[in-house]
Amino acid sequence: MKGVILNLVEEAVVLQHGDAVWDRILVDADLDGVWTSLGNYPDDALPRLVGAGSELLGVAEADLCVELGRHATQGLSQRYPGHFAAHDDVRSFLLTLDDLVHAEVVRLHPDAQPPRFWFDDGEDGSLLVHYRSHRSLCALAEGMIEGAGVVYDEPTAVHHEACQLHDAPHCSLRVTFETG
Repeated sequence: MKGVILNLVEEAVVLQHGDAVWDRILVDADLDGVWTSLGNYPDDALPRLVGAGSELLGVAEADLCVELGRHATQGLSQRYPGHFAAHDDVRSFLLTLDDLVHAEVVRLHPDAQPPRFWFDDGEDGSLLVHYRSHRSLCALAEGMIEGAGVVYDEPTAVHHEACQLHDAPHCSLRVTFETG
């Protein structure tokens, strides 16, 4: 896992709950919390942070992961504005995740293992986003999609239709967009 995601998680927790809560989460997760944005870190770092945060804050792990994902996308849009500026809406941005965004991540960081995304258009104007990752962080992906709605000022809802955590071969997230 790239350190930038862990840095964004730290920012979200500190912003919403303060330094003392972040420090407690690090202790409870048995992590030192020193990550460089381009560094690689064990895949279990984020689940350990989410587990410790969930217990400390009294929220479900999936709910915390979604919230962290929302913040992460907003933070990524500030760090990498070019990836976002090339698009006018959430749909067009999402459709570039594998071909442009993650391809660029792998080009810059050949050791990176980003998740895979592919898409189907819904008859109702929705977008079915399929997600597969050995990390199984579909709740983070859900939050990141919702965060893209914030970045583009386009209310976006995500419904988890299938989940690799529940014996599906991959996750399927139905994304609907409010326009007008």
